[in-house]
Amino acid sequence: MENNIDLNIKIYIPSEDKIITRNIEDFVKELLAWSIPMSFHIEALKCQSIIIRTNLIRLIKGGGNREGKDSKWDISIDSFKGIMPIQEYKDIWGKDYSKNVRLIEMVVKETNGVIITFKDKPIDARFHDVCGGATENSENVDGNVVLYLRKVLCNYCQESPLIHNYKDISVEDIEAKLNIRFSKASPIKNMAIEDMFDDIIRDEEGRVVRLKVAGKEFEGKEIMKLLGLESTRFSWKPKFIRFFTMGKGDGVGLCQYGANMLAHEGRRAEEILNYYYTGVTIKKNENQCMKYPLKGKVIVIDAAHGGESSEDNSSINGTREKDINLSIAINLERELRKKGAIVYMTRTEDIFVPLSQRAELINKNKPDFFITIHQNYIKNSSVSGTEIYFFRGDKEAERLGKIIMKKITTAIETIDRGLKTADFYLLRDTNVSGIHVEIGYLSNPIEEKKLLDEHYIDRIVTAMIEAILFYYEVGNNIPLK
Repeated sequence: MENNIDLNIKIYIPSEDKIITRNIEDFVKELLAWSIPMSFHIEALKCQSIIIRTNLIRLIKGGGNREGKDSKWDISIDSFKGIMPIQEYKDIWGKDYSKNVRLIEMVVKETNGVIITFKDKPIDARFHDVCGGATENSENVDGNVVLYLRKVLCNYCQESPLIHNYKDISVEDIEAKLNIRFSKASPIKNMAIEDMFDDIIRDEEGRVVRLKVAGKEFEGKEIMKLLGLESTRFSWKPKFIRFFTMGKGDGVGLCQYGANMLAHEGRRAEEILNYYYTGVTIKKNENQCMKYPLKGKVIVIDAAHGGESSEDNSSINGTREKDINLSIAINLERELRKKGAIVYMTRTEDIFVPLSQRAELINKNKPDFFITIHQNYIKNSSVSGTEIYFFRGDKEAERLGKIIMKKITTAIETIDRGLKTADFYLLRDTNVSGIHVEIGYLSNPIEEKKLLDEHYIDRIVTAMIEAILFYYEVGNNIPLK
């Protein structure tokens, strides 16, 4: 099995507007120093090393975090605020510098290439400093159910120095940050402060007759005397509010301090990771899988229409839909095969293939999904944009369609005309997930011209490839609403 020794990651540095290429294992070392105390047990450090590598591999395979930016890089350095080269830790670590460098080298070497997977895909390996007693279900934080990010009890972080903390915030800051206004201070109006001032009784003039302070009852005149107030017409308003917290972080995924305690109790890194991430597999990442991320996937591409009996759309300039569809399909087939997919085409030349035969081919080969490619036409020549259809109830097609729509409309700067259900023949009479993509409008002169440009076709195909890769990376986690 191959390791990650030759696997590189392209990192965008916005402040310098440049892209650098780093070996992924070297980058893991820097992120390890940045993300966890070096005083932690070696098994906890191994957990963090595996988590970091998993997230980097996931970003590479899923198209990175470059949405709407230069497609030539995998990840932006801005995702890691405060990261710095290991040699710059000399002043921070002092006499422990050499020992920590050796420790990092050993941790990364012993975990080389190891990642966390769920259903053979790298997971979103979330982590936090201290959970405070239990981790959290993903949907309670992000609103989206992730099967491997389930709540687990964790009493292992109770001795962490971060378990209890507080923060004082002025009333004015709270008002500004929450965009609210507290009631104005008034000597005859109560402001409720739970477990401090309660059971307040005032007379008709607003004077305090009696009240409880921290559960002890006083008369108003006693409070006036004991506190040296000018009158029994008094109220209160805090200038600062102290917020008490337990734990640090959103609570999703691995608890670092908990992992450290488990390591001290004798647990190995793999055991710890399996405790915090539900139903995952810890295994070596294969470079082969990086080179062929769609290996084993079966896809059918349908270049709609074809031949003289195709009844395809034709522009006023004579551009035929069937030709554009075939051009996109052939380019898409080539790129999918490069990624390791098994691809079947309903046609590879300008011939007529009846819909029934297309459906038969799809059902026979039982692909993971199929894509049928079309171009639109309408009398109104000003209308443009992309439309995608799926059969009602086909959730996987809906997820894929949603991703493809976003990628295509971003790549070619076209209008998103919607993801819709339809009862088209191929969607209805096949037994697998499929989407019907109307990429552009031949009735629109501008889009027609673009669809005849090879570079424009390349952008469409690249966007579709990125979408398919992203679908296989995190498709099950894409919310449908």
